[in-house]
Amino acid sequence: MKTNLIKNQNYKLFKYNLLKLQVYSNKSSFSTVHFSNQVLEKIQAYLKQVLKIIFEYHVCRFKILFVGFPFISKMKQLKLTHFTNHDFISEKS
Repeated sequence: MKTNLIKNQNYKLFKYNLLKLQVYSNKSSFSTVHFSNQVLEKIQAYLKQVLKIIFEYHVCRFKILFVGFPFISKMKQLKLTHFTNHDFISEKS
């Protein structure tokens, strides 16, 4: 029987995307010099906490309102509202 070792991933792509997102930020007081690995890990921890809360609401079948959801076709939107108990408001609304 083979066992796979579980490695702690560094999430380099996630950190890269956060850095790329910060470049387009409008916040002028932010300095990219201070945007260190520690800040990326803090953002990652906050996102994990938010995702955990969303998951717990989903499991308990509470209604979740997603604001700023990307624009999708009407058919996909009907499927999402039919299969989940959540509401979605697009960016253009």
